[in-house]
Amino acid sequence: MSARFLGRLKAAHERVSKQIELESRILRPDEVRLSKLKKTKLSLKDRMMRISASLAI
Repeated sequence: MSARFLGRLKAAHERVSKQIELESRILRPDEVRLSKLKKTKLSLKDRMMRISASLAI
């Protein structure tokens, strides 16, 4: 994996974070969508951590 791919993951992580924030502000947020977004965000974070660790070696 490359640093470029890591950058794309970080950008995706930020987009998902913003989507979570927007969904949370709604009077009655879609809890299923919110849950999926949070799982996606966590998955992206896990991937970024693995890649960062492999680049550091």
